[in-house]
Amino acid sequence: MKRRAYLSAAVVGASALSGCLSTLLESDRPDRPLPEVPTGSWTQYGADGANSFAPNVSAPSRANLAWTSEAYTRWQPAVSDGTVYMISSDTSAGGSVIALDAQDGAEQWQTTFDASEPEGIVVADDRCIVAYGTKVVALGSRSGDRIWTQPIRGRFSSDPLVADETTGTVLVDTSAGIEAFGAANGEKLWETDMLHPLVHTPAVYDERVFAVGKVDDVPSLVALSLDDSSECWRSELTSAPESAAPVATQEGVFVSDGETLVVHDRETGDRLRELYTFSHDDGKYDIELVAVDNGTVFVTSDRGDAVALNSETGTERWRLDIPVDSAPGGICVGTETVLFPIYEPEYAPEKETISAFDRESGARRWHYGLESKPHSGLTSQPVLVDGAVFVTATHTDDGLGVLGDVPELES
Repeated sequence: MKRRAYLSAAVVGASALSGCLSTLLESDRPDRPLPEVPTGSWTQYGADGANSFAPNVSAPSRANLAWTSEAYTRWQPAVSDGTVYMISSDTSAGGSVIALDAQDGAEQWQTTFDASEPEGIVVADDRCIVAYGTKVVALGSRSGDRIWTQPIRGRFSSDPLVADETTGTVLVDTSAGIEAFGAANGEKLWETDMLHPLVHTPAVYDERVFAVGKVDDVPSLVALSLDDSSECWRSELTSAPESAAPVATQEGVFVSDGETLVVHDRETGDRLRELYTFSHDDGKYDIELVAVDNGTVFVTSDRGDAVALNSETGTERWRLDIPVDSAPGGICVGTETVLFPIYEPEYAPEKETISAFDRESGARRWHYGLESKPHSGLTSQPVLVDGAVFVTATHTDDGLGVLGDVPELES
C-alpha cells in the first residue's frame, strides 16, 4: 500500500528555532565558533562527483548563526578537512579565493586574480581549483599558492566544475564542450565537443562521465570514458532537463527526462524505469533537483514541492506541499535529516528558511529564518558537513554564514 504523508507548514518536529541571517554584517552580532571542527566534506556542486547531494554526515541538532564572513560572495563554497574555500565576488581589485577555518571563520589565506571573477570551485588532490576567464587555476589547499595554470577555450556558462575523487580528474564546461585536466599537475587529459550545449553539471562515477545535452541536436544522456572521453553509450531523451543535474549511483543514473524522473542502467544506458512525475490539477511540473542516498530519492519541482521516494519502486515515503525554494534551491541529505530552503508563512512570515526534516518520516526538526524577501535570500546551494550548514545569502551585501549547534542569541 502506498504510504503518503502530506506535510504542511503546521508540522512540528523536535524544535522550531529561528534566527536572521540578514544580520550577518552587523557589528553588534558577535561571531561564535562552532563547538567542534566540522568533519566530512562537500568538495563541489553536488557534494561529490556523482552529484548525490548526500555527504554521509549529520546535520546539526539545531541551527543558529555561529559566524559569518564579510567577504562579498554569491558562489557556493567548498568544504574539506576543516577549511572553507569561497570565491569573493568583489572584483574592484580582481576576484579572489579565500580559505577560512571552518570552526571559527578565521582567514587562512587569500589569493587574488587580476582578471575576471572566478567561476566555480572544486577541491581535489589537495588542490583548490577554479576557472576564470579563459583559464583554470589550481591553488595549494593549505597555502593558496598557485600550483598550475592551464588555458581553456572560454566558458558559455558558469556551471560548476566537477572532480572525480578517485582519479583526481577535473572536468570543465567550456566552449569546446568538456575539457579534462589532472588535478595534481594540470595535465590536459582530453576534450570532447560531443554535447552542445551541455546541460548543467555532469556526474562522475566508476570511471565514467554521465552528461546530458544535445548530440546532433537530439536531447541525450551520454556515458563517456573518464580515461579518454570515448563514448560508452548514449540514450535519447524526450527533452533535456531544465535544471536538474544527473545523479550516478550503484543503482543507476537518475535523470530528469521532460517532466519525469527516470533511471538508466549505468553499463548499457537502457531505460530501466520511470520513477515519478509531479502532477497536479493544473498540470505537470518540471523537476528542479534530485538527490539520491541509500535507497531513497529526494526530488523537488519548479512548483516548489518536494518528495522522498523509494528508489526502486518510486513509492512516496513522504511529501512536502509547502513552498520549497527552487531558485537557487538546494537539497542537503544528512544521515538523519534532509534540508531544503523553504518559504514558510506560518513559521517565518515572508522569510526564506533553511529547514530540516526527518529522513524517514518527513517530520520537521528545525528551521532557521533569513530576512524578509524580496530583500534577502539564498544565492547558492547550501552546503552540509558534519554539524554545520554553510549558506550564502543576500541582504545589504552578499556574504557567507554558518549555522550550527550554538546557543540562540537574544534579540
